[in-house]
Amino acid sequence: MEDANSRKKSKLTLISVKLAKEMVDAYDVQRRQPAAKERSKILGRKVDEPRCVWVSKEAILELLEINNADGIRFYYAVADDYPDSKLKNQEYKLAQTLVMVATKSKDPKDPTMENSVDCLNIPKEDETAVKSDEKAGPIVMPLSSTNAGLPADDLNMCPPPPSEGMLL
Repeated sequence: MEDANSRKKSKLTLISVKLAKEMVDAYDVQRRQPAAKERSKILGRKVDEPRCVWVSKEAILELLEINNADGIRFYYAVADDYPDSKLKNQEYKLAQTLVMVATKSKDPKDPTMENSVDCLNIPKEDETAVKSDEKAGPIVMPLSSTNAGLPADDLNMCPPPPSEGMLL
């Protein structure tokens, strides 16, 4: 049986639900609502901005495994049609979203934000990001049939309330 002293020290910084709610509410007022207003103006119809993005545990673990990574960096992004990638769901056009990028620490014994680098293997135009064994290399959005890394509108963007199952 493992005692409390032999367990690995947690790297999590836990906050109260009250503080989390205050932070989410502040984001809603200061960022989400103004972004929805601006996006509605641009698109010529009323739209809401997503409140959050949901990614499965399996997708996160696969992203880490494919890239032999020890962390993930989330970049704020805008879902849109881009030259080499068209939105599958036009409902998300110009919506804020996230891009997950696997990271690898320069010091594997102490992975931190400061000593981690993005695992990017962005191919040149005439190259493919898939290795000869058909496994994806360390790329921003792995070429995978699962949700390990997906274009912006493949992430499960969660709309504003009603928010059954959401505590914040």
